[in-house]
Amino acid sequence: RSAVRRRPGPVPPAIREDPFGMKPDLHGMTRRRFTALTALHALAAVACRPRLPFGASTSAPLLGGALQHRPGRALDLLPGFQCAVVQRVGDAMSCGSFVPAQPDGMTCHLDAHGRYVLLRNHELHETEWMEGAGKQFSTSVYPARAHGAATYNPKSFGGVSRVVIDPKRLLKSLETGDGHGAVISSNMVLTGTKFNCSGGSIPGGWISCEETDDAGHGYAFLTHVHDASLVDPMDRRIHSWGRLKREGVSVDFSQGIVYMTEDHAEGCLYRFVPKDPSDFMGRGVLQALVVQGVPDTDPKRPLIEGGEWETSWVAVDDPEAVDLPCRTQAQRHGASRFNRCEGSVLDGEFLWFIASTAGPVGAGQVFRYSLRTGALRLAVQVEDRSVLSMPDNLTLSPWGDLVMTEDNYNTGGGATHQHIRGLRVNGEIYDVARNPHRTEDDCGAEITGPCFSPDGKFLFVNLQHPIGATVAIHGPWPEPAERV
Repeated sequence: RSAVRRRPGPVPPAIREDPFGMKPDLHGMTRRRFTALTALHALAAVACRPRLPFGASTSAPLLGGALQHRPGRALDLLPGFQCAVVQRVGDAMSCGSFVPAQPDGMTCHLDAHGRYVLLRNHELHETEWMEGAGKQFSTSVYPARAHGAATYNPKSFGGVSRVVIDPKRLLKSLETGDGHGAVISSNMVLTGTKFNCSGGSIPGGWISCEETDDAGHGYAFLTHVHDASLVDPMDRRIHSWGRLKREGVSVDFSQGIVYMTEDHAEGCLYRFVPKDPSDFMGRGVLQALVVQGVPDTDPKRPLIEGGEWETSWVAVDDPEAVDLPCRTQAQRHGASRFNRCEGSVLDGEFLWFIASTAGPVGAGQVFRYSLRTGALRLAVQVEDRSVLSMPDNLTLSPWGDLVMTEDNYNTGGGATHQHIRGLRVNGEIYDVARNPHRTEDDCGAEITGPCFSPDGKFLFVNLQHPIGATVAIHGPWPEPAERV
Protein backbone atom coordinates (compact mmCIF):
# COMPACT_ATOMS: atom_id res chain seq x y z
CA ARG A 1 0.00 0.00 0.00
CA SER A 2 1.49 3.31 -1.01
CA ALA A 3 2.31 5.76 1.74
CA VAL A 4 1.25 9.38 1.90
CA ARG A 5 4.33 11.34 2.87
CA ARG A 6 4.99 14.86 3.99
CA ARG A 7 7.30 16.88 1.80
CA PRO A 8 9.33 19.85 3.01
CA GLY A 9 7.83 23.08 1.73
CA PRO A 10 8.25 26.67 1.55
CA VAL A 11 -14.15 41.34 25.98
CA PRO A 12 -16.21 38.90 27.13
CA PRO A 13 -19.35 38.12 25.15
CA ALA A 14 -22.76 39.41 26.12
CA ILE A 15 -24.82 36.76 27.88
CA ARG A 16 -28.33 36.58 26.52
CA GLU A 17 -31.33 35.29 28.42
CA ASP A 18 -31.54 31.54 27.91
CA PRO A 19 -34.13 30.63 25.23
CA PHE A 20 -35.31 27.60 27.20
CA GLY A 21 -36.03 29.55 30.39
CA MET A 22 -32.96 28.45 32.35
CA LYS A 23 -30.95 30.97 34.30
CA PRO A 24 -27.26 31.28 33.37
CA ASP A 25 -24.71 31.02 36.16
CA LEU A 26 -22.33 33.36 34.27
CA HIS A 27 -18.70 33.04 35.28
CA GLY A 28 -19.13 31.54 38.76
CA MET A 29 -19.32 28.12 37.12
CA THR A 30 -15.98 28.34 35.42
CA ARG A 31 -13.87 29.01 38.47
CA ARG A 32 -15.61 26.41 40.63
CA ARG A 33 -15.36 23.77 37.92
CA PHE A 34 -11.76 24.61 37.12
CA THR A 35 -10.85 24.23 40.79
CA ALA A 36 -12.48 20.81 40.78
CA LEU A 37 -10.58 19.82 37.67
CA THR A 38 -7.21 20.84 39.09
CA ALA A 39 -7.91 18.65 42.11
CA LEU A 40 -8.52 15.72 39.78
CA HIS A 41 -5.40 16.56 37.79
CA ALA A 42 -3.16 15.12 40.50
CA LEU A 43 -4.92 11.77 40.14
CA ALA A 44 -4.65 11.91 36.37
CA ALA A 45 -0.93 12.73 36.50
CA VAL A 46 -0.18 9.66 38.62
CA ALA A 47 -2.50 7.26 36.82
CA CYS A 48 -1.94 8.24 33.19
CA ARG A 49 1.04 7.65 31.01
CA PRO A 50 2.15 10.93 29.45
CA ARG A 51 1.08 11.79 25.92
CA LEU A 52 4.41 12.41 24.26
CA PRO A 53 5.26 14.51 21.21
CA PHE A 54 4.13 13.19 17.85
CA GLY A 55 6.93 11.14 16.33
CA ALA A 56 9.01 10.88 19.53
CA SER A 57 11.75 8.26 19.19
CA THR A 58 10.98 4.66 20.09
CA SER A 59 12.70 1.37 19.46
CA ALA A 60 9.44 -0.58 19.78
CA PRO A 61 8.16 -2.49 16.72
CA LEU A 62 5.91 -0.42 14.49
CA LEU A 63 2.30 -1.32 13.84
CA GLY A 64 1.57 -2.65 10.39
CA GLY A 65 0.49 -5.62 8.34
CA ALA A 66 -2.69 -6.85 6.72
CA LEU A 67 -5.97 -6.55 8.56
CA GLN A 68 -7.60 -9.87 9.41
CA HIS A 69 -11.33 -10.59 9.34
CA ARG A 70 -12.77 -12.58 12.22
CA PRO A 71 -16.43 -13.54 11.69
CA GLY A 72 -18.73 -12.23 14.38
CA ARG A 73 -16.35 -9.54 15.58
CA ALA A 74 -17.05 -5.82 15.32
CA LEU A 75 -13.81 -4.92 13.52
CA ASP A 76 -11.11 -6.34 11.29
CA LEU A 77 -7.82 -6.01 13.15
CA LEU A 78 -4.08 -6.47 12.82
CA PRO A 79 -2.55 -9.85 13.78
CA GLY A 80 -2.49 -10.35 17.53
CA PHE A 81 -5.27 -7.84 18.23
CA GLN A 82 -8.74 -8.49 19.66
CA CYS A 83 -11.83 -6.41 20.33
CA ALA A 84 -14.95 -6.51 22.46
CA VAL A 85 -18.25 -4.63 22.29
CA VAL A 86 -18.72 -2.77 25.58
CA GLN A 87 -22.19 -1.33 24.99
CA ARG A 88 -24.74 -1.13 22.22
CA VAL A 89 -27.33 1.50 21.40
CA GLY A 90 -30.54 0.61 23.26
CA ASP A 91 -28.81 -1.18 26.17
CA ALA A 92 -30.34 -0.40 29.56
CA MET A 93 -28.28 1.96 31.70
CA SER A 94 -27.97 2.12 35.47
CA CYS A 95 -29.79 5.46 35.55
CA GLY A 96 -32.95 4.00 34.00
CA SER A 97 -32.30 5.39 30.52
CA PHE A 98 -31.12 3.51 27.46
CA VAL A 99 -27.91 4.08 25.51
CA PRO A 100 -28.78 6.73 22.88
CA ALA A 101 -27.91 6.36 19.21
CA GLN A 102 -25.03 7.93 17.32
CA PRO A 103 -22.16 7.61 19.84
CA ASP A 104 -19.45 10.05 18.78
CA GLY A 105 -16.55 11.91 20.42
CA MET A 106 -15.27 10.30 23.60
CA THR A 107 -12.57 10.34 26.28
CA CYS A 108 -11.27 7.77 28.75
CA HIS A 109 -10.03 8.46 32.29
CA LEU A 110 -9.25 6.51 35.44
CA ASP A 111 -11.33 7.07 38.55
CA ALA A 112 -10.13 6.87 42.14
CA HIS A 113 -10.68 3.08 42.10
CA GLY A 114 -8.57 2.44 39.01
CA ARG A 115 -11.57 1.85 36.74
CA TYR A 116 -11.89 3.17 33.21
CA VAL A 117 -14.48 5.93 32.81
CA LEU A 118 -15.74 6.82 29.34
CA LEU A 119 -17.49 10.12 28.72
CA ARG A 120 -19.24 9.73 25.37
CA ASN A 121 -21.09 12.13 23.08
CA HIS A 122 -24.31 11.36 21.19
CA GLU A 123 -24.79 13.17 17.90
CA LEU A 124 -28.58 13.57 17.86
CA HIS A 125 -31.00 16.32 16.88
CA GLU A 126 -34.71 16.92 17.40
CA THR A 127 -37.59 14.49 16.86
CA GLU A 128 -38.25 15.31 13.19
CA TRP A 129 -34.59 14.72 12.28
CA MET A 130 -34.38 11.50 14.30
CA GLU A 131 -37.47 9.97 12.72
CA GLY A 132 -36.85 11.23 9.18
CA ALA A 133 -34.77 10.05 6.22
CA GLY A 134 -34.94 6.43 7.33
CA LYS A 135 -33.05 7.00 10.58
CA GLN A 136 -35.81 5.91 12.96
CA PHE A 137 -33.74 6.69 16.05
CA SER A 138 -35.69 6.15 19.23
CA THR A 139 -36.79 9.31 21.01
CA SER A 140 -37.75 7.37 24.14
CA VAL A 141 -34.24 6.76 25.45
CA TYR A 142 -34.79 9.03 28.46
CA PRO A 143 -37.39 8.28 31.13
CA ALA A 144 -39.89 11.03 31.81
CA ARG A 145 -38.15 12.02 35.03
CA ALA A 146 -35.03 13.00 33.07
CA HIS A 147 -36.78 15.98 31.50
CA GLY A 148 -37.34 19.32 33.14
CA ALA A 149 -34.61 21.21 34.96
CA ALA A 150 -31.94 18.63 34.08
CA THR A 151 -32.57 18.87 30.33
CA TYR A 152 -31.16 21.75 28.30
CA ASN A 153 -33.82 21.69 25.57
CA PRO A 154 -36.65 19.11 25.91
CA LYS A 155 -37.00 18.98 22.11
CA SER A 156 -33.38 17.89 21.55
CA PHE A 157 -31.93 14.43 22.16
CA GLY A 158 -28.16 14.93 22.02
CA GLY A 159 -26.01 14.67 25.11
CA VAL A 160 -23.25 12.85 26.98
CA SER A 161 -23.28 9.44 28.65
CA ARG A 162 -20.82 7.96 31.13
CA VAL A 163 -19.62 4.34 31.30
CA VAL A 164 -17.60 2.88 34.19
CA ILE A 165 -15.61 -0.23 33.20
CA ASP A 166 -13.65 -2.87 35.12
CA PRO A 167 -10.29 -3.24 33.27
CA LYS A 168 -9.77 -6.87 34.37
CA ARG A 169 -13.21 -7.99 33.26
CA LEU A 170 -12.74 -6.18 29.97
CA LEU A 171 -9.48 -8.03 29.35
CA LYS A 172 -11.20 -11.37 29.93
CA SER A 173 -14.09 -10.46 27.63
CA LEU A 174 -11.75 -10.33 24.63
CA GLU A 175 -12.04 -14.12 24.30
CA THR A 176 -15.72 -13.88 23.34
CA GLY A 177 -15.87 -10.33 22.04
CA ASP A 178 -18.72 -9.48 24.42
CA GLY A 179 -17.61 -6.86 26.92
CA HIS A 180 -20.98 -6.05 28.44
CA GLY A 181 -20.03 -7.84 31.64
CA ALA A 182 -17.14 -5.43 32.16
CA VAL A 183 -19.53 -2.48 32.59
CA ILE A 184 -19.94 -1.61 36.26
CA SER A 185 -22.40 1.23 35.71
CA SER A 186 -23.52 3.72 33.09
CA ASN A 187 -25.62 6.86 33.16
CA MET A 188 -26.64 9.95 31.27
CA VAL A 189 -24.71 13.07 32.26
CA LEU A 190 -26.00 15.71 29.87
CA THR A 191 -29.29 15.74 27.92
CA GLY A 192 -31.23 18.08 25.67
CA THR A 193 -28.28 19.35 23.67
CA LYS A 194 -27.94 19.07 19.89
CA PHE A 195 -25.46 17.31 17.62
CA ASN A 196 -22.85 16.55 20.31
CA CYS A 197 -20.18 15.52 17.84
CA SER A 198 -16.67 15.94 19.21
CA GLY A 199 -15.01 18.01 21.91
CA GLY A 200 -11.84 17.72 23.93
CA SER A 201 -10.33 15.74 26.75
CA ILE A 202 -9.07 17.64 29.79
CA PRO A 203 -7.75 16.36 33.13
CA GLY A 204 -10.63 14.67 34.92
CA GLY A 205 -13.25 15.47 32.31
CA TRP A 206 -14.58 16.02 28.82
CA ILE A 207 -15.72 19.14 27.00
CA SER A 208 -18.65 18.24 24.76
CA CYS A 209 -19.45 20.47 21.77
CA GLU A 210 -22.64 21.09 19.81
CA GLU A 211 -21.96 20.94 16.08
CA THR A 212 -24.66 23.49 15.26
CA ASP A 213 -25.31 27.18 15.61
CA ASP A 214 -29.10 26.85 15.72
CA ALA A 215 -30.76 29.36 18.04
CA GLY A 216 -29.95 28.58 21.66
CA HIS A 217 -27.36 25.97 20.68
CA GLY A 218 -23.74 25.90 19.53
CA TYR A 219 -22.13 25.87 22.98
CA ALA A 220 -19.50 23.77 24.71
CA PHE A 221 -20.40 21.92 27.93
CA LEU A 222 -18.15 20.64 30.71
CA THR A 223 -18.59 17.10 32.09
CA HIS A 224 -16.64 15.29 34.84
CA VAL A 225 -15.44 11.77 35.54
CA HIS A 226 -17.51 11.69 38.73
CA ASP A 227 -20.81 12.81 37.12
CA ALA A 228 -22.87 9.82 38.25
CA SER A 229 -26.21 11.48 37.45
CA LEU A 230 -27.66 14.16 35.21
CA VAL A 231 -26.10 17.57 35.72
CA ASP A 232 -27.67 21.00 35.40
CA PRO A 233 -26.68 21.92 31.81
CA MET A 234 -26.71 25.66 32.50
CA ASP A 235 -24.20 25.11 35.28
CA ARG A 236 -21.93 23.41 32.74
CA ARG A 237 -22.43 25.60 29.67
CA ILE A 238 -19.28 27.54 28.79
CA HIS A 239 -20.62 30.95 27.80
CA SER A 240 -17.38 32.80 27.16
CA TRP A 241 -16.25 30.65 24.20
CA GLY A 242 -19.20 31.81 22.13
CA ARG A 243 -21.71 30.03 19.94
CA LEU A 244 -20.64 28.24 16.75
CA LYS A 245 -20.61 24.86 14.94
CA ARG A 246 -17.87 23.72 17.28
CA GLU A 247 -16.18 20.36 16.68
CA GLY A 248 -12.80 19.77 18.33
CA VAL A 249 -11.39 21.49 21.43
CA SER A 250 -7.75 21.46 22.54
CA VAL A 251 -6.56 23.39 25.62
CA ASP A 252 -3.00 24.66 25.93
CA PHE A 253 -2.78 24.73 29.72
CA SER A 254 0.60 26.49 29.68
CA GLN A 255 -1.14 29.65 28.47
CA GLY A 256 -4.80 28.83 29.07
CA ILE A 257 -5.54 29.23 25.36
CA VAL A 258 -8.33 27.09 23.89
CA TYR A 259 -8.16 26.04 20.21
CA MET A 260 -11.42 25.10 18.48
CA THR A 261 -12.37 23.73 15.07
CA GLU A 262 -15.64 24.36 13.20
CA ASP A 263 -17.34 21.66 11.12
CA HIS A 264 -18.70 23.74 8.27
CA ALA A 265 -17.81 23.92 4.57
CA GLU A 266 -16.72 27.52 5.21
CA GLY A 267 -15.72 27.16 8.84
CA CYS A 268 -12.84 28.75 10.73
CA LEU A 269 -10.16 27.69 13.16
CA TYR A 270 -10.64 29.58 16.42
CA ARG A 271 -8.82 30.23 19.64
CA PHE A 272 -10.08 31.65 22.92
CA VAL A 273 -7.54 33.77 24.79
CA PRO A 274 -8.58 34.15 28.44
CA LYS A 275 -7.97 37.32 30.41
CA ASP A 276 -6.66 35.13 33.24
CA PRO A 277 -4.59 32.16 31.89
CA SER A 278 -5.55 30.09 34.93
CA ASP A 279 -9.25 30.43 34.07
CA PHE A 280 -9.61 29.14 30.52
CA MET A 281 -13.40 29.16 30.77
CA GLY A 282 -13.62 32.70 32.13
CA ARG A 283 -13.56 36.07 30.44
CA GLY A 284 -11.52 36.53 27.30
CA VAL A 285 -11.45 37.10 23.56
CA LEU A 286 -12.52 34.77 20.73
CA GLN A 287 -10.29 34.93 17.63
CA ALA A 288 -10.08 33.25 14.21
CA LEU A 289 -7.03 32.26 12.16
CA VAL A 290 -5.83 34.17 9.10
CA VAL A 291 -3.51 32.16 6.83
CA GLN A 292 -1.46 34.52 4.71
CA GLY A 293 -2.21 33.96 1.02
CA VAL A 294 -4.72 31.17 1.71
CA PRO A 295 -8.28 32.47 1.87
CA ASP A 296 -9.78 28.97 1.91
CA THR A 297 -9.16 25.22 1.45
CA ASP A 298 -11.66 24.74 -1.36
CA PRO A 299 -10.98 21.47 -3.26
CA LYS A 300 -11.04 23.47 -6.49
CA ARG A 301 -7.93 25.35 -5.34
CA PRO A 302 -5.81 22.64 -3.70
CA LEU A 303 -2.79 23.50 -1.63
CA ILE A 304 0.59 21.81 -1.94
CA GLU A 305 1.40 19.12 0.61
CA GLY A 306 4.33 20.26 2.71
CA GLY A 307 3.49 23.92 2.15
CA GLU A 308 3.92 26.29 5.09
CA TRP A 309 2.39 29.72 5.68
CA GLU A 310 2.56 32.57 8.15
CA THR A 311 -0.59 33.28 10.15
CA SER A 312 -2.25 35.88 12.33
CA TRP A 313 -5.46 36.14 14.36
CA VAL A 314 -8.51 38.43 14.14
CA ALA A 315 -11.12 39.04 16.81
CA VAL A 316 -14.72 37.85 16.59
CA ASP A 317 -16.68 40.90 17.69
CA ASP A 318 -19.86 39.09 18.79
CA PRO A 319 -19.04 35.55 20.00
CA GLU A 320 -22.70 34.98 20.90
CA ALA A 321 -23.52 35.37 17.18
CA VAL A 322 -26.64 37.44 17.84
CA ASP A 323 -26.87 38.75 14.26
CA LEU A 324 -24.20 36.88 12.26
CA PRO A 325 -22.46 33.51 12.66
CA CYS A 326 -18.98 33.75 14.15
CA ARG A 327 -17.43 32.50 10.88
CA THR A 328 -19.10 35.28 8.87
CA GLN A 329 -17.88 37.92 11.31
CA ALA A 330 -14.35 36.50 11.28
CA GLN A 331 -14.14 36.24 7.49
CA ARG A 332 -15.15 39.88 7.13
CA HIS A 333 -11.92 40.60 9.00
CA GLY A 334 -9.91 38.31 6.72
CA ALA A 335 -10.10 34.96 8.51
CA SER A 336 -9.38 31.92 6.33
CA ARG A 337 -12.02 29.32 5.53
CA PHE A 338 -11.39 25.62 6.12
CA ASN A 339 -13.46 22.92 4.46
CA ARG A 340 -15.01 21.14 7.45
CA CYS A 341 -12.54 21.23 10.31
CA GLU A 342 -12.98 18.14 12.47
CA GLY A 343 -10.83 16.64 15.21
CA SER A 344 -7.86 18.36 16.84
CA VAL A 345 -5.15 17.41 19.29
CA LEU A 346 -2.29 19.27 20.96
CA ASP A 347 1.16 17.72 20.88
CA GLY A 348 3.66 19.82 22.78
CA GLU A 349 4.44 22.75 20.49
CA PHE A 350 1.95 21.79 17.77
CA LEU A 351 -1.79 21.74 17.22
CA TRP A 352 -2.85 19.07 14.72
CA PHE A 353 -6.27 19.39 13.09
CA ILE A 354 -8.16 17.94 10.13
CA ALA A 355 -10.16 19.49 7.30
CA SER A 356 -12.06 16.37 6.31
CA THR A 357 -13.44 17.32 2.87
CA ALA A 358 -10.64 19.59 1.66
CA GLY A 359 -7.91 18.81 -0.85
CA PRO A 360 -7.78 17.85 -4.55
CA VAL A 361 -10.11 14.84 -4.21
CA GLY A 362 -12.23 16.34 -1.42
CA ALA A 363 -11.09 13.66 1.02
CA GLY A 364 -9.06 15.48 3.63
CA GLN A 365 -6.08 17.50 4.75
CA VAL A 366 -4.11 17.22 8.00
CA PHE A 367 -2.65 20.51 9.25
CA ARG A 368 0.01 21.28 11.85
CA TYR A 369 0.00 24.67 13.56
CA SER A 370 3.03 25.80 15.59
CA LEU A 371 2.06 27.41 18.88
CA ARG A 372 5.55 28.90 19.10
CA THR A 373 6.02 30.45 15.64
CA GLY A 374 2.45 30.63 14.34
CA ALA A 375 3.41 28.79 11.14
CA LEU A 376 0.79 26.52 9.56
CA ARG A 377 1.95 23.48 7.60
CA LEU A 378 -0.08 21.14 5.41
CA ALA A 379 1.35 17.89 6.74
CA VAL A 380 -0.75 15.44 4.72
CA GLN A 381 -3.07 15.89 1.75
CA VAL A 382 -5.21 12.95 0.68
CA GLU A 383 -4.81 12.07 -3.00
CA ASP A 384 -5.45 8.30 -2.82
CA ARG A 385 -8.64 7.40 -0.94
CA SER A 386 -7.56 3.77 -0.61
CA VAL A 387 -4.74 4.96 1.68
CA LEU A 388 -6.70 7.54 3.71
CA SER A 389 -10.16 8.97 3.13
CA MET A 390 -12.06 11.69 4.99
CA PRO A 391 -10.28 11.47 8.35
CA ASP A 392 -12.44 12.94 11.10
CA ASN A 393 -11.75 12.35 14.82
CA LEU A 394 -8.15 11.90 15.89
CA THR A 395 -6.09 11.26 18.99
CA LEU A 396 -2.44 11.06 19.97
CA SER A 397 -1.28 7.52 20.72
CA PRO A 398 0.93 6.66 23.72
CA TRP A 399 3.79 5.77 21.33
CA GLY A 400 3.64 9.11 19.53
CA ASP A 401 1.70 8.48 16.30
CA LEU A 402 -1.57 10.18 15.40
CA VAL A 403 -4.58 7.84 15.20
CA MET A 404 -7.47 8.93 12.94
CA THR A 405 -10.95 7.53 12.25
CA GLU A 406 -12.65 7.91 8.87
CA ASP A 407 -16.06 9.26 7.91
CA ASN A 408 -16.58 8.21 4.28
CA TYR A 409 -19.95 9.39 3.02
CA ASN A 410 -20.04 6.87 0.18
CA THR A 411 -17.89 4.52 -1.84
CA GLY A 412 -15.76 5.69 -4.73
CA GLY A 413 -12.29 6.92 -5.47
CA GLY A 414 -10.80 3.85 -3.81
CA ALA A 415 -12.69 4.18 -0.52
CA THR A 416 -14.68 1.04 0.27
CA HIS A 417 -14.75 0.79 4.08
CA GLN A 418 -14.42 2.93 7.19
CA HIS A 419 -10.95 2.58 8.73
CA ILE A 420 -8.92 3.55 11.75
CA ARG A 421 -5.56 4.76 10.39
CA GLY A 422 -2.27 5.72 11.96
CA LEU A 423 0.05 8.54 10.85
CA ARG A 424 3.79 8.30 11.51
CA VAL A 425 6.09 11.30 11.78
CA ASN A 426 7.53 10.58 8.32
CA GLY A 427 4.04 10.98 6.85
CA GLU A 428 3.38 7.27 6.33
CA ILE A 429 -0.20 6.09 6.75
CA TYR A 430 -0.95 2.59 8.08
CA ASP A 431 -4.08 0.62 8.96
CA VAL A 432 -5.13 -0.02 12.54
CA ALA A 433 -8.64 -1.44 12.05
CA ARG A 434 -11.53 -1.63 9.58
CA ASN A 435 -15.29 -1.84 9.86
CA PRO A 436 -16.14 -4.89 7.71
CA HIS A 437 -19.89 -4.19 7.66
CA ARG A 438 -20.74 -2.29 4.47
CA THR A 439 -22.86 -2.40 1.33
CA GLU A 440 -22.01 -1.92 -2.33
CA ASP A 441 -22.89 1.78 -2.19
CA ASP A 442 -22.04 2.58 1.43
CA CYS A 443 -18.72 2.37 3.26
CA GLY A 444 -20.57 1.38 6.42
CA ALA A 445 -20.98 2.84 9.89
CA GLU A 446 -18.74 5.79 10.67
CA ILE A 447 -16.03 5.14 13.29
CA THR A 448 -15.80 7.87 15.93
CA GLY A 449 -14.41 8.84 19.31
CA PRO A 450 -10.91 7.25 19.35
CA CYS A 451 -9.31 7.45 22.79
CA PHE A 452 -6.74 5.34 24.60
CA SER A 453 -7.15 4.12 28.16
CA PRO A 454 -4.73 5.96 30.46
CA ASP A 455 -2.66 2.77 30.92
CA GLY A 456 -2.31 2.43 27.14
CA LYS A 457 -3.84 -1.07 26.99
CA PHE A 458 -7.06 -0.31 25.12
CA LEU A 459 -8.16 1.89 22.25
CA PHE A 460 -11.86 2.72 22.59
CA VAL A 461 -13.93 3.71 19.54
CA ASN A 462 -17.59 4.03 18.59
CA LEU A 463 -19.47 2.66 15.58
CA GLN A 464 -22.42 4.78 14.52
CA HIS A 465 -25.69 3.89 12.77
CA PRO A 466 -26.70 1.24 11.84
CA ILE A 467 -24.38 -0.69 14.20
CA GLY A 468 -24.43 1.57 17.25
CA ALA A 469 -21.72 0.24 19.57
CA THR A 470 -18.78 1.20 21.75
CA VAL A 471 -15.81 -1.11 21.12
CA ALA A 472 -12.56 -1.75 23.02
CA ILE A 473 -9.46 -2.82 21.03
CA HIS A 474 -6.53 -4.59 22.69
CA GLY A 475 -3.28 -6.02 21.42
CA PRO A 476 0.48 -5.61 21.14
CA TRP A 477 0.58 -1.82 20.95
CA PRO A 478 4.03 -0.25 20.65
CA GLU A 479 5.57 0.83 23.94
CA PRO A 480 5.17 4.50 24.91
CA ALA A 481 7.73 6.66 23.13
CA GLU A 482 10.69 8.24 24.87
CA ARG A 483 11.52 11.91 24.53
CA VAL A 484 14.62 12.80 22.52
